[in-house]
Amino acid sequence: MSNNETIYKDLIAFHPGSYIEDIIKDSNITQKEFAERLGVSPKTISKLVNGDESISKDTANKLSRMTGVSLSTWLSLQNKYDIKVIEIEERQNQDEESICKMIDFSYFKNNGFVEKKRYLVNEKISELRKILQVGSLTYLNEFNNAVSYRNTKGFSEEKNIVNSNVVLELAINRSKNMTDNKLDKNKLEKILSEIREMTLQNPSEFYPKLKEKLLNCGVILCGMPKLKNASLNGATKKFQNGSILLLMTDRNKSLDIFWFSLFHELGHILNNDFYSNHEDKEVYKAKEDKADSFARDILIPQEKYSTFLEAGDYTNDAISDFSEKIGIHPSIVIGRLQNEGKLEQEMYNPFRVNYNISIN
Repeated sequence: MSNNETIYKDLIAFHPGSYIEDIIKDSNITQKEFAERLGVSPKTISKLVNGDESISKDTANKLSRMTGVSLSTWLSLQNKYDIKVIEIEERQNQDEESICKMIDFSYFKNNGFVEKKRYLVNEKISELRKILQVGSLTYLNEFNNAVSYRNTKGFSEEKNIVNSNVVLELAINRSKNMTDNKLDKNKLEKILSEIREMTLQNPSEFYPKLKEKLLNCGVILCGMPKLKNASLNGATKKFQNGSILLLMTDRNKSLDIFWFSLFHELGHILNNDFYSNHEDKEVYKAKEDKADSFARDILIPQEKYSTFLEAGDYTNDAISDFSEKIGIHPSIVIGRLQNEGKLEQEMYNPFRVNYNISIN
């Protein structure tokens, strides 16, 4: 999209400056020379070409004399642009209201983002824009291609994308100025085994240490409370200063999902897979599969897992013995067996552990 076009979904508004820009290019002269020939300031032409100023009657008249295109045509182009911009703004306003209704505003009241009082729809929209630091809530409609998303159920509906992006924007705004440390992959790789050992500890013990260790490597671990209809379990984003956001939510408090999601995101970070192109499903899937494999192999080494599977003993005692041998929490083994269909989903649920992590 050029500076003199306004595009929203299927609506396109062409500023008259786009036609002036074409004339200048066809004339093979500079904007300054064109302005001198037209009899206006170079600043006026620059603003018109960039879509920052409307064509005045005086400028339209001069353009008519210079190009032979009628005065009414130039004024009509400006009028059509203005009408289309209004149409786009109205569509955006309608869409903003629709998006606002998808978001559980009580989340912001309960987590201290806004006062606990009643808000009209337009007031909610205004507050959400400020909190999320976006010019329009329609920004939440699309995947952020600078982010790798981690979910367990997919983004099946628009409301899932919108609410996942809400959590993501909150985490970005909270974390973007938290450290000047740049990502140090060597440091991060060296502490992977230490992080893995934390699966055997309680959240109150490991979580503060986990945050500190990751921050020292240039990775900002940001935990966010779950938001209704957000399908997000985790996400990673690279900041301009070289630090990395690693977002984790408490959408699923199951121990195995927490650790798998964490190592999945660490896989993205170590593989430098920060830019997920959601338009190319094959590329996106390949990156997700790669991060999944990284998480699986870190948590349960494939060779040892294969040997365990060959024995065919999936009793609680066998799972406990295997988990102890490889130094991992049994819930992670149970979770993988269930995910691969080797155990019924509800069969060992009493042995699975759920976390109650104090999200920061």
